[in-house]
Amino acid sequence: MTRRIFVDTRWNPKKHKESKKHVCYDPDKDSFFEADSLAELKDYDEVYLDSSIFPNMWQQLREVISNGRRVYYFTRPWKWKEIRKRFKDELKAKVDKVSKTDEGDAYLLWKVYELSLVKNNTHRYFRLLTIIDIELRPLLMKEELLYKNLQRIRNTSMVGVDVRSDVKILEKMVEDARREIIDKAINIIPRFVDIADSLGLNRDDISGLTGLAGLLAYIKSASYRKSIKYLGLFKAKGRDAWRVKKSSHKARRYLLMFTNVILWKNSEYRPPRYRDMRRVLKTVIEARSQTGLAEGLGYKS
Repeated sequence: MTRRIFVDTRWNPKKHKESKKHVCYDPDKDSFFEADSLAELKDYDEVYLDSSIFPNMWQQLREVISNGRRVYYFTRPWKWKEIRKRFKDELKAKVDKVSKTDEGDAYLLWKVYELSLVKNNTHRYFRLLTIIDIELRPLLMKEELLYKNLQRIRNTSMVGVDVRSDVKILEKMVEDARREIIDKAINIIPRFVDIADSLGLNRDDISGLTGLAGLLAYIKSASYRKSIKYLGLFKAKGRDAWRVKKSSHKARRYLLMFTNVILWKNSEYRPPRYRDMRRVLKTVIEARSQTGLAEGLGYKS
């Protein structure tokens, strides 16, 4: 019998004595408990997390996965309000509150999983974390944070502040972070170099290779149509367009980075348009399929 645990994650660095613990719900025992580390959940076969994966959790997740456990994370955080409304009676009976609580969120993860089993669409709400996620996504988060800081420092120069030395330091840090991503991608993504070669990239294309690594880490579907929807590369119309159009901004950033490089290689010095990004995305998906990466990593069609 598969043992499952549902976890409302918390940012809990050890240096903060008052930091919160992860709150867990065990549906077999119908009970809640707290855990300092996700590595403590080694007795469970499958671990289901909410959408918040904090920097200090990656090493814990590496331990869990290396022990043969499967870890999934919730992919639709924008639906929390709708979910809380749908299960308000069960939530009230379980934790005596309908408003947001740690125990309530862990319990709602279980209710979403239970309902998705009935509808046979669990894959829409929970995504499996792979070793590629565990190894690459912390590096991608680091690179994104450094790049945002670089942009912020550059913007201060617009008001007359001399930040040239700070800019040079951060530019070097961003480049080093991107090289680290590329080296890791070469080591853990099967045939990464073959895919890069087929797309016309060489080892000097730092931004392009970083964008490709980010795309392969975040895009799980082998379907072009589903990937378009995941990246939000369509124009939603009507008053409720914002409700319809939900996309991964992180994945889209790496697609944009990669598309910029492709356009420059083709001597097209302009901002990428949707059609450019869709064309490049299709090329990546086809290259991944031709090299056998999609099947090798179990991507969904």
